[in-house]
Amino acid sequence: MNNHKYPLEETMAQSVTRAVSCSFGRVFARGVAWLWRLQGDRQAVASLLGRYSAHLGIVLLVALLFVLGRATFTQVSVANTPDSSTAPVVAEPVATPTPTLAGAGGLTLRYVPVRSQTSVVRQALPHTLLPDRVRLKVITYTVKSGDTIYGIAEQFDLSPYTIVWSNMETLQGAPWHIAPGITLFIPPVDGAYHTVGEAETVSSIAEDYEVEVAALYNMWNPLEPGERLREGQQLVIPDGTGADFDWEPPPPEPSRAVARTTSYYGNVDVSMTGASGYFMLPTGSYAVSGYTFHDPRNPGHIGLDYTCHLGDPIYAADNGVVIFTGWSGGYGQLVRLDHGNGFTTRYAHFSSIWVTAGQFVAKGSVLGACGTTGWSTGPHLHYEIRFNGVPQNPRLYEP
Repeated sequence: MNNHKYPLEETMAQSVTRAVSCSFGRVFARGVAWLWRLQGDRQAVASLLGRYSAHLGIVLLVALLFVLGRATFTQVSVANTPDSSTAPVVAEPVATPTPTLAGAGGLTLRYVPVRSQTSVVRQALPHTLLPDRVRLKVITYTVKSGDTIYGIAEQFDLSPYTIVWSNMETLQGAPWHIAPGITLFIPPVDGAYHTVGEAETVSSIAEDYEVEVAALYNMWNPLEPGERLREGQQLVIPDGTGADFDWEPPPPEPSRAVARTTSYYGNVDVSMTGASGYFMLPTGSYAVSGYTFHDPRNPGHIGLDYTCHLGDPIYAADNGVVIFTGWSGGYGQLVRLDHGNGFTTRYAHFSSIWVTAGQFVAKGSVLGACGTTGWSTGPHLHYEIRFNGVPQNPRLYEP
C-alpha cells in the first residue's frame, strides 16, 4: 500500500526518465553513425580536429585551473562550525574578506586563513620625537626678572656672545645693563644680528664681522647679490664675530664733583628731595641729531639722541641720586640717576662727568659736558628713560 501512496508523482517521474533515456539514446546513436561515416575520410577528420582542437585546449585548461583552485579551499561542514560564543578569543589576522562558494552535499566551500595565537601590537609612545630644525626667522624675547645673558642664551641654544652681538644697540656693549622689560633680538643661529648703518656695504659688514661676503646671502636675509643695502636694514650674519666688550663693568673712575650746584633753571633749593615725575629736556632743546626711540633705521635703539656741541652742559632731567658714573661699554662715559619713583635716567657719551655716585642732584643740575665717547660718531647725548627697568620713549615725557 505504501508503494502506491503517490501514484501520480511516480508515473510522472517514470515518464521523465523514459524521455531522457530515449533522447540520450537517439543522440548517442546519431553520434556513432556520424563517426562511422567519417572513419573512411581521413581528410575530413583532420579538418574537424584542427577546427576544434583550440576550443578543446581551452576547455582542458579551465578544467585544470578549477581542479587546482579546489585544492586551496577546505571543506568545512556547516553543522561542524564552532559556536562563536564558546570559541576561544584569538586575534584575527588582517585579511581581505573572501566570498563563500556554495557546493553540493550541504557543504560550504570557504577559505579559512591561518590564525595566529599571538598578535603584533605597535608599542604606544608617550611622546613624539621631532628632528631639530633651524628656525626660519629672528624672534624677540622680553627679559624677565632673574634673567641673565647666559640663561637666555642657553634657553635658545645659542652662544652668550650671540645674544650680546645681536643687541649691541640695546645693551650698548654692556651686558650687565640687562634689565626686566628690555626686548632682545634672538637670531636663529650663532653669529650676530646687525642693523645696517649709513653708507655701509655688504663688503664692509662682512669685513667688520670677519666672514666671507657670501655669508650674508642666506635664507634669513632678503638680499640678492649686487643689491644695495638700505639704512636700518637688519641682517643675520652666521658665525659673525662682533666688537669686543666686557662681561663685567669696570670699576668706576674717579670723577670730579662740582663745588657748587649749577642748574638750568638757575638757583635751586637743594633741600628738595623727591622727584616730581615730570622731566625737563636734558640739553635744554628738542633738537635731535641721531636715532630716535626704536628708530626704523635702528629698531634696537632704546634711547633718544639729542643734539649738543662738544662741552655743552647736560642737565639732570629730574631730582634724583647718582647711582653710577664712569665708562660703560658703548655708552662711553655714562651717568645713571635713580629718581626714587620707579624711574631711572641715563646720560651717555660725556666728555667729562662732574658728579659722583651717591650724590643727590636736583632737577636741572649739570651732570657733565657733552662729548662723543663710546659708540658715537660725533658729539651728542644718548638719553634714556626707564620705568621699573623697561625702556620708555623719551618723546612721551618731554615738557
